[in-house]
Amino acid sequence: MRSHNSQILLAVLASLTVPLFSAGAAGPDNPRAPFVLELPEFGRTITEPEAHIPTAEVRTLRFLVRKPFSDSINIGKIWASINGEAAGTVLTFNASLQGHVITCDLEKKPRLKLRQGKNVVEITAEDQEKNSYYASYVLIAGGRRADDPTLASGAAIDYVPGGAGQQPPEIYLTEPKGAVRALSINSLKIRVSGLVTESSGKGVSVLIDGKPASLSLAPATRGLIVKPADAAAPGTATAVFAFESTVTLSSNASSVLVEARDGAGSTTRVAIPLRGRQAAVSSEFKGRKFAVIIGISRYKYHDGGLVDLGYADADARAMRDYLQRAEGGGFASADVFYLENENATIGAVRDGLYRFLPKAAPGDLVLVFIAGHGAPDPYAPQNLYFLMHDTKVADMATTALPMRELQEALDVVRAQRAVVFVDACHAAGLSGDKLVATRGLENNLINLYAAKLFKETGRAVLTSSDVNELSQESALWGGGHGIFTLALLEGLSGEADANGDRYVTAGELFAYVRDRVRAETGFHQNPYALPGLNADFTLAVSTK
Repeated sequence: MRSHNSQILLAVLASLTVPLFSAGAAGPDNPRAPFVLELPEFGRTITEPEAHIPTAEVRTLRFLVRKPFSDSINIGKIWASINGEAAGTVLTFNASLQGHVITCDLEKKPRLKLRQGKNVVEITAEDQEKNSYYASYVLIAGGRRADDPTLASGAAIDYVPGGAGQQPPEIYLTEPKGAVRALSINSLKIRVSGLVTESSGKGVSVLIDGKPASLSLAPATRGLIVKPADAAAPGTATAVFAFESTVTLSSNASSVLVEARDGAGSTTRVAIPLRGRQAAVSSEFKGRKFAVIIGISRYKYHDGGLVDLGYADADARAMRDYLQRAEGGGFASADVFYLENENATIGAVRDGLYRFLPKAAPGDLVLVFIAGHGAPDPYAPQNLYFLMHDTKVADMATTALPMRELQEALDVVRAQRAVVFVDACHAAGLSGDKLVATRGLENNLINLYAAKLFKETGRAVLTSSDVNELSQESALWGGGHGIFTLALLEGLSGEADANGDRYVTAGELFAYVRDRVRAETGFHQNPYALPGLNADFTLAVSTK
């Protein structure tokens, strides 16, 4: 690790985890029972929470609301969304002998069209007795995500599946981190390296600007074959290889093309953009710095199977201590609102959000860090909450913090400098003592909506994992931490300074945290970023 001092210029951080409990429903025993998702173009009928489809080129989705549920469900109370976007304007309703048929025409609204990688489709309904029904489906089209914003560099990714249902290789760049910037592109030599996954069992090759790159088993996986949570089929093993090559750029080059091909005919291409060097931010932050830091590992009530966490409080303490040191920005103790475990009640947290943070002036910055559980209401899964020490699973509506409330609290804060990081679900340790399952949670959509929550505010968002993935914590990481928080602290401390200019930008931090977490978890956990600000925006200033 390089020795750097850092001053945080701005960060708003929420780090939340998903509890282990069984989600029931107010009326129906199985809230997804009425629904069947149909893909007419593929001849597919889907009832499970997750499914793979060969391509994102889908024109029509169709929901069947089955009898006898359809006899009592109010058509006017049926709501659907795609990737968090309301789809009501493209729905048509018809009756059939099997029940209600709801057709979603994706051609009418281009923003609703599926994308390569993970897509979230949701439907909710209400019957005459006010019982709620809800189902979510994660449709994995080709690879994980074509427009992966965690690259934070404008890199273009293209997936070309081989056979039906075959996942193309996935490319994770470790160098360069972001776009290549130089005063002169001509004859510039750059090193390109990264990781590539292969699940066809027929081998994989990597070309960089048309020339073969050397491949080896990735050391991050310790030579093992890993099986990601979203493997193409049960029992499918995915090999992870490291690649690297040095290329010399020509004067007319606009990008560097990295191409991975597997033996099944699937191809993935990543185009790394080349840009003229931009001036780095050179002024240190002069405003006042406020922080609300909350860590909850111990919970008062364990109804519904809610479990305590191992290291959420340790993550919060580490963040508090870092911020108060000179290299973390030197936050004044009077400007840090800290709550841990038993003190982190719903009332106390609201006091910090609504009484403390509003002290910040327009020229100041605020930082919010919440380490604990985050989950959908088991009785209304479409409603998402942050769980406090005194939250009751059976009464989240009044004892937990609605996700939208965090947005509302930040909307009234006058400070103009805010970046949001969200870690929305933790697994237990990697040591094998206990692995948290998602029984009753079907699809973890906390990360999807946490990211969308601040998309309109211009605040950058980094979630610790992708949709329907778990975040991991272990005694192996820093003596006891979540891997996301550990990587975040390392990155802010200077490890994310990829170009050595002593500034840690949003793009550099996102890239560092993403790669660190993926390598440590064997790609089971994939941080996801929606940088609402310019990737060159400075988060930390480092001085030796």
